[in-house]
Amino acid sequence: MKKVLILYISTTGNTEQIAHLLNEALSDNDFDITTMSFDFTNLDALDLLQYDGILFGTHTYNDGDLPFETDVFLDTLLTLDLNNKIVGIFGSGDTSYSYFCEAVEIMKDEFALRNAIVLEHTVRVNLYPDLDQDLLSIHKLASLFQEALLE
Repeated sequence: MKKVLILYISTTGNTEQIAHLLNEALSDNDFDITTMSFDFTNLDALDLLQYDGILFGTHTYNDGDLPFETDVFLDTLLTLDLNNKIVGIFGSGDTSYSYFCEAVEIMKDEFALRNAIVLEHTVRVNLYPDLDQDLLSIHKLASLFQEALLE
């Protein structure tokens, strides 16, 4: 059974809702799924090594910045080699800022630098996920993630 971690930071609940929707989309599969918020948890980046796949979510702070907690997580991520780990990235942002969901792109690049197999498709949601508009993108990420894990 493949072990999956859905790890996210969410201040307003927007990114948390995306995490729950991803969990629902994957729950029909034979995966051992752990969903964890790291805004209130001391997470040792080494814990990532015990998972076959990681879905990582973050919101974008201000005008394209990582939230403080994600920035701290990134410091510990720099020490890891995530070779052959499947990683999908998702997040929320606000289109009123110039750099919409830029934290998603930053984390996509950072996981790639750690030798992870990062899925090209990302989920980028304006504020709270719209079940008509955003659910297709969420299900696409879940499907691509599942396919990559089962190859």
